[in-house]
Amino acid sequence: MLSRTPQSEFLSPEDLAICQRVFDKVCADCKWNSASSDAEGLAIVVISVFQHGLFNEVDLLAEMQARRHDFERRTG
Repeated sequence: MLSRTPQSEFLSPEDLAICQRVFDKVCADCKWNSASSDAEGLAIVVISVFQHGLFNEVDLLAEMQARRHDFERRTG
């Protein structure tokens, strides 16, 4: 098994594919346009959480689904 050092590695094409699938799934579930500000916040966090060591796609998706309300714009 390859060891990984969070934040010190670039994202490989496989890493980016995992992050993209998680992003796409959460956007679809929430019915967000991928260019919306909600989706932008999600994208930043998906990459950050991945870089900090949550590399498993299923676990990353579960984490983002649990946090999805953190990305939704608050309207008055």
